[in-house]
Amino acid sequence: MRISLYDQPFAAVAPKVFEVESLGRWLLDYYGPARTKTVHIYEGQPSEESEISHDVLAIVNARAFEYTVLESPGETATLIAIGQNLLVSVALTAVSRIFAPDPRMPSNVNRTSQSPNNQLGSRENQVRLLQRVEDIFGTVKAIPSLMMTTYTKYVGSRQVEYGYYCISRGYINVSDVKDGETFISSVTGSSAAVYWPFTSPNSGDAPKLLIGDPIIDNIVSVRRSVETDGFTLKAFNQIQLSAAARYKFIPGSAPGYGGNDVLEQKEKKPNFNAVAEVGQTITISPFDMSYTASQEAECVGADRKYIDLGVVPTMFVGVRPGDQVTFSGWFSPQNNGTFTVATKIDDHTITVTSGSQADETRTTPNLVTVVAIPDLSSFSGTRTIIEVKDGSVVLSGTVFAYELDITGNTFVNASVANGLSDWTDWITLRELDRTQVWINVIAPQGLYADAGGKSPVAVQFEIQIEQLDGSLNPTGNIETVISVIGGAVSDLLGETVERVTGWTGPARVRMRRTTPYLYDYPGTLIDEIKWADLYSVSPVNKAHFGNKTTIHTVTRATQRATSVRNRQLNCIATRLIPRWNSGTSSFSGSFDAEGRHVSGTIEGTSFIHDVIGAVCLDAKIGNRQLAELDMVQMSGQVDLAYAMNPAAPTFNFTLDSDNTSLEETIDMIANAGFCEAYRQNGKIRLSFDRAQNANVAIFTHRNKKPNAETFARTFANDADYDGVEFVYQDPDTLQAESIILPLDGNYTKLKKFEIPGIRNFAQAWLRANREYSKIRGQRITVKTTTTTDARALLPNSRIAIVDNTRFKSFDGEVVGQAGMVLTLSCDVEFTPAVNHSIVLMKRDGTVQSINVTEVVGEPNKVLLQSVPAEALVTQEGLDGIRTIFSIASDDTRAAQAYLVQELSPADDDYVDITAVNYSDNYYAADSQPIPPRDSVIN
Repeated sequence: MRISLYDQPFAAVAPKVFEVESLGRWLLDYYGPARTKTVHIYEGQPSEESEISHDVLAIVNARAFEYTVLESPGETATLIAIGQNLLVSVALTAVSRIFAPDPRMPSNVNRTSQSPNNQLGSRENQVRLLQRVEDIFGTVKAIPSLMMTTYTKYVGSRQVEYGYYCISRGYINVSDVKDGETFISSVTGSSAAVYWPFTSPNSGDAPKLLIGDPIIDNIVSVRRSVETDGFTLKAFNQIQLSAAARYKFIPGSAPGYGGNDVLEQKEKKPNFNAVAEVGQTITISPFDMSYTASQEAECVGADRKYIDLGVVPTMFVGVRPGDQVTFSGWFSPQNNGTFTVATKIDDHTITVTSGSQADETRTTPNLVTVVAIPDLSSFSGTRTIIEVKDGSVVLSGTVFAYELDITGNTFVNASVANGLSDWTDWITLRELDRTQVWINVIAPQGLYADAGGKSPVAVQFEIQIEQLDGSLNPTGNIETVISVIGGAVSDLLGETVERVTGWTGPARVRMRRTTPYLYDYPGTLIDEIKWADLYSVSPVNKAHFGNKTTIHTVTRATQRATSVRNRQLNCIATRLIPRWNSGTSSFSGSFDAEGRHVSGTIEGTSFIHDVIGAVCLDAKIGNRQLAELDMVQMSGQVDLAYAMNPAAPTFNFTLDSDNTSLEETIDMIANAGFCEAYRQNGKIRLSFDRAQNANVAIFTHRNKKPNAETFARTFANDADYDGVEFVYQDPDTLQAESIILPLDGNYTKLKKFEIPGIRNFAQAWLRANREYSKIRGQRITVKTTTTTDARALLPNSRIAIVDNTRFKSFDGEVVGQAGMVLTLSCDVEFTPAVNHSIVLMKRDGTVQSINVTEVVGEPNKVLLQSVPAEALVTQEGLDGIRTIFSIASDDTRAAQAYLVQELSPADDDYVDITAVNYSDNYYAADSQPIPPRDSVIN
């Protein structure tokens, strides 16, 4: 076998060549049993995969035709550098980004299923059904979510609104409780009680904060019937026509009546237009229409004719053929009796249909008396209304044969029934767990009678509650409640009837007013009452509602409370969490798995490392272990941000989306505090984004993937933006405010930012200036693929990148290898005093970069400074194509500083980097005085 010995492997000299029969015996003979030199033995040409230096069996059983031996000139570190580099590379693979791409571009606040805390408009208390319970961190203006249907009751005839709300998960310190812009404490009769987690009004625990008088009501499930829309309860005599009133019957044949009968009221108590509708039917019954008249009279027996001899009044003025008349006072008995009118000659003369009358004349003082009984058959019956007027109705058809008038008065007595009932319709309450019925009755204009001075008025009403079976059918089991509402005021009055029924389950309810309306009251009478609300009430059998801070409110409807323009319950809420103690390297307190405070102390803090710790250790959010948090490192980064400005490393926001992952949540928190979060060696850490004086790494062609780099240069601003509008929630105005840069207004298009968690002017000012500086200065974006060296980078790292798209490199194939000397397919050029490296492509397509030096006088040869990772292919054949190479200078002077924006593993051997050009101007405002807020915010 042939052995090539390079006793100076890093010099371009020919090897010593030996022809031997045994590799092991030659090593023993040449170096002796106690060799003093370090040698590396390779089967064939040198490479990591062909080395057999530590394989005793391979040396003893060597059967190859050629071996290479390299002697180490001094320290062995040069030849084992590749092994060390591999170990370092393996260690660095533990570093990876924890976040999704593009963490540097701040995203706007999520507004899909958000809490009102995060909204810019319509910030009202809402029901957030099946959505994430709010998680407040730091301090925010909270608009609590409804946990119970808000309901209204009347206490002492005054309206009171009850509400129960969720402020946030966890323990919350509450202050400045308001209804709209009005403090609850300044509204007479209003109260608010704040309960910490695992307590509630049902638990019997005292509230953590009480404003106003204690609230005695428990939390119940209240369902308001939408069928009660505040309709007026009218007395029977307001909706049903009187059983005895005077009407005028006008036949449709009368001139000007259009061929339809008309029924007209004498007294409008009630008016037709208040109780009658087109298409409705009414039942008409004239009654008590007979009258008695006495007069001098004559009877002509042969003609059955009766003639009154007087002038006024006329005896037969209201008589019509077919009517009944009864005579008395005649001397001739056959002239007395009851007869049917045959004809009416005039108001003085009639004939009758039967009898055998005798001629007779009666004069004063012996008068004849007649009782007239009209034929009412054509006036009685059920008629359909086709038109409703003031005090009259037009009826279909022409039933009335004439105008009914017996006495000379056109209005006659009649009963007209419209079939209306004073009871309301039944309203069904379907709830199977219902135990109570609450009813609100109101007098919207108050109650009083004024006939020269106000006097009280009382109106009685009756309620019926009927039990329903499982199919919602009436059972006949009815409970009746009679109540009264009274007063002598012109303001709204109300009465709440609370009834615990004798059964649990469905019911139906109706009611009516039982006090008649006084039509003839001589003064002003205000006694209108309305059915305002019907509630189905079920018990809530929970002592508390878990890890939530809640607030129970009672708001009395005073003039001040009802004048609030934007009705909303709101407060200032601060989350209490354990704080990190750097001195003891521990948190100040702890919670159990349910979120119950079990040890130590909790405090109001918004520093991002405290918030990240709380989020990660929370069983419902992160469910991480303390060992996964590098709290010491994060605390140090927060200290750096604090030194820039005490408000900088803070986060004040409400987490409200159930689509946000833990990684995105931590990214959001860190981003608000001028930091980036990452995971290294299994621990979550922070990197404070600040000005950097030096690069932490350099990337040239030797540690990049060939032909995998692009540079994008822009000469205009990002999407033509030349200004910034930065929106934040201001703690002084408690609303969204904007910082617009440049301050002089010299811009054409603003780019809007709203970073979640920023809630003070100083923090917003510094961030707005950074974003504005980046819009002005970021002009180059590079995307490149590097070797695993990039895995050691941290977020926001400042790195140097050589633009290999512009610097010349030499490429080709390796056509020969002699120890550490490679023969290339083309000549290459070396720049004096500059390091050079060769990138070799391995069989699997990955690359390896090795430092090289030139071989003087032989431009197509280079001298390797370490062995290749695998055997090189220098001859085309069974092993495939020759090894491809690329060689160029490592000119660090050509490198430009960049900020890492994205890191993502491309595969096991490469990492994709996206970076933007670095500038100290991005951080110029960090060290400058912050202007007065009022000079920036208009």
